Order: sequence, then C-alpha cells, then structure tokens
Amino acid sequence: MKNPKKELNMKASKKNSPPKKVVDSIRKQMTNPNFPYKNIGLSPQATPLEKNKYEICQKILAYKQDNKLTAEKVAKSIQLTTPETEDIFFGRINKFTLDRLVDYATRLGIILQIREANQTSASSLNKTGRNIYVSRKSNGRLRKHL
Repeated sequence: MKNPKKELNMKASKKNSPPKKVVDSIRKQMTNPNFPYKNIGLSPQATPLEKNKYEICQKILAYKQDNKLTAEKVAKSIQLTTPETEDIFFGRINKFTLDRLVDYATRLGIILQIREANQTSASSLNKTGRNIYVSRKSNGRLRKHL
C-alpha cells in the first residue's frame, strides 16, 4: 500500500527542484579548480599549525553566521578587504599566519583556546598539555591566561 504523505512529499520536492540543466551547470562551475567560493578543507596529513589556522577560520565564519553579519561588516571590524575576509571564510589558510588569524578573531571578541600538547613517548598516544586562553583587555591589548 502506498503512503500518500510520502508520495505528496516526493511530488513537492520534484516541483521545487531546479531543472537538470541548472543543476548540471552549477555542478560544473563548482568542480572547476578555480571556482572562488568553495572551502577545500584540510588534507588528512595537515600539520598542527594548519589545523589550528583552519579551526580559527571556521570560528570566524561561525561568528559571522551566528550574528547574521555580511562579509563587508566583518571585514570592516577586522580591518581587511572583503576578498581577504572571504579567504578566511573559505579556509584559505595558506594566505594567513597564525598570528594574524588570532588577532582577527580577538578583534571580533572570539575567545580562543590554544592547547599545547606534548607526546609522552613515540609509541604512546597519551598527550599532556596546558591550556592558554587568549582574550582582549579593555584597552585593546592581548593578554594570555595560563
């Protein structure tokens, strides 16, 4: 026996879907290696530095989305151009140093936690470390909390 709700949902989803030509055009455009509006992510062999830079980029993007801000407003807040700010949103970590990304995040009021991890032995996966919190003082200077 057919489920009338499911059948109705299938018809509605087909009705709201764009034509196949449009979908194919978008797919072709997005798979182009030079397409500027995509996040390429991290490779599985990413270094700890790359992982931290990427994580900060993601936090800045989340801040933008959570506060419903435009790229232009975020760019103005962190004193960058809109294209440079979009590079952060799309995780283009090779264009920024860790110091710059930390500075931009703290300008937005994002509190970062940097974890220092030391491997106890080459064969062990247990790690020890201490937390360092970075925040902005009321006078605009950075301070570290150990």
